Amino acid sequence: MLLAIFIVKWANEDNLVYRPLIQDMRLVDSVKIADVLDQERIYYYTDVKNHMLYVNQEQSELARVSLAKIGYVIEYPEITKHTDLNKAYDAFIKQKKLEEEAVKIWQSAWFFKLVKLVIGGLVIIVLILAIIRPALASIIYDEDEK
Repeated sequence: MLLAIFIVKWANEDNLVYRPLIQDMRLVDSVKIADVLDQERIYYYTDVKNHMLYVNQEQSELARVSLAKIGYVIEYPEITKHTDLNKAYDAFIKQKKLEEEAVKIWQSAWFFKLVKLVIGGLVIIVLILAIIRPALASIIYDEDEK
């Protein structure tokens, strides 16, 4: 039972995986970007030594949309600063469509979580069939014989 509880806990655990968003923070207004990420409650951290900004992988799309709203279109490692917000939004939508065409299912963020849940379910089923069912059967049949 402890193994089943551990597997279910492991399957539901959210691991924060960070991916690079901006390769060189010296090229952008860092304070403005940090303010936008804080407003949207996006988890991020900066590598000061290498001048890089990392965001939570699950929130990276939200970060890119939020930054496009203020004129920064980010396609790692390239950053395009637009003064016209409509052009920034159009560039972001064009880039997003290209990415959606190229994404494979196993590269999606939700795929690994689904695999963990399926493995957890299989372990629980095996435990029920291998341990709990025979134990219950022996208890029931012992009482019938008495």
